[in-house]
Amino acid sequence: MAPRKRLRRNSDLPENLYCEVRNGVPYFRYRRPDTRTWHTMGSIKPEAVAAARQLNGLLSRERDLIGSVLGTADQTMSHLIDRYRKEHLADKELAASTLQNINYRLNRFDADMGRELIESRDVKAISEYLDSSFTRDSYVKHRNTLVDLFRFAQTKGLYPADQENPAEVTFARSDVKKKRKRMTPAQFAAIHAISPSWMQIAMELALITLQGRYEVIGLKFSQFDQKTGTIRVIRQKVEKHEHAYLEIESSRLAGIISRARRSGIASPYIVHREPERRNTAQDREHWSQLTANHFSSEFRRLRDLTGIFDTVERRERPTFHEIRALGSWLYKQQGYDNESYIQPLMAHADQKMTEHYQKGHEQQWVKVRADLDVSDILGH
Repeated sequence: MAPRKRLRRNSDLPENLYCEVRNGVPYFRYRRPDTRTWHTMGSIKPEAVAAARQLNGLLSRERDLIGSVLGTADQTMSHLIDRYRKEHLADKELAASTLQNINYRLNRFDADMGRELIESRDVKAISEYLDSSFTRDSYVKHRNTLVDLFRFAQTKGLYPADQENPAEVTFARSDVKKKRKRMTPAQFAAIHAISPSWMQIAMELALITLQGRYEVIGLKFSQFDQKTGTIRVIRQKVEKHEHAYLEIESSRLAGIISRARRSGIASPYIVHREPERRNTAQDREHWSQLTANHFSSEFRRLRDLTGIFDTVERRERPTFHEIRALGSWLYKQQGYDNESYIQPLMAHADQKMTEHYQKGHEQQWVKVRADLDVSDILGH
């Protein structure tokens, strides 16, 4: 990348050293060529010039040596991201939703630091980028993607294999707590009551089958066997595992699906609706199909329309995903066993994840006794 054209007032200064005059006093600042961070250099020009020349010699030589040894001179983060997509993501069997989320984060990295050299992204640069750009769950997810991105870079000789992964050394923030509140049965009923029939059907399917948004809006009538009362579902997030292939039997499914058929719309999807315009899009097969983003926004709109969440911060309001957690908890309250019933229904590989979904619905009280005899102390 060509260096920025210097202003006339900085033309007699070494590269990366800049001067600003405030109240008639010159102040010098140095911009590191690798991290692009600014550092104050005082107001004495000879000292600032000498320091800048020394820093340029050290930093430029270090970068050139690393690049020449690795063969990565002038290789940018955009180059790394492009290879990561073609050589790594293409070979991974990821669910469409997972792949979409990863590509969203990669696009963000490309926009933010695509023109930066790979070897310039050290621990300090990555740490500052994460801290200034993301918070909470977003921080965790973007950091995890960066860890995998630089792990790939090391395997391809684009980053020193004998050095620590710069993203992996950054603060993990594993203590990020879930901000979104759980949905209560009363809240579910309130949203259900004001929803159109297609949303009611989606909510009921999620509550009974414990499936997520992608599975619910992707269900087709052809997946339901009228004779056996079963419906076959593939959990997208864990599609490569055998516990993701479910054949769910329920006496309540027939009634829900029968209502869906009476919509008057010839649709292959159980959850469908009449749009304002009948057209197909890249992410849907039929004009009556709901896209994931549109479905989520409609649920949020209906949720807020109830008015019962007006005093709750927007990021804390339950999403459609919380119906799955509510259903899991209700099954437990009705005496269904986690290991043999609820866990397989949720397609969880272990019980800990199932229990995680069930937490937060009610306060668990630990029964203890307190029979200390204080009569001698109090005198009665």
